[in-house]
Amino acid sequence: MEITVNLKDDYLKWLQEISKETSTDKEELVKSFIIKYIQEYKIKKAIRKYTEGSVSLGKASEIAGLPKRMFMYKLQEIGIPLNVSENDIMKGADTLIEARKLKKSVS
Repeated sequence: MEITVNLKDDYLKWLQEISKETSTDKEELVKSFIIKYIQEYKIKKAIRKYTEGSVSLGKASEIAGLPKRMFMYKLQEIGIPLNVSENDIMKGADTLIEARKLKKSVS
């Protein structure tokens, strides 16, 4: 797919400057800017849906395109508490107990 973009002179000058300073082709720069914007948009959308309670942590991490642990770190980074139920905590504790038992039996 090909997209044509018209930029104001000021933006075009900045694009040329960045291209020159980073030794990156202007088209590649524009492509990387678009990809970065889409990634940021996906994360913001996932955070919004998660904080609204319309999706689970797992689903939000899928929307964001991040592993669950990385998405949890992003939430922590911006001060959003996890919506973790008592059942989730118990499942996590059971998983830890089983992992420890397995580790001891292997040792």
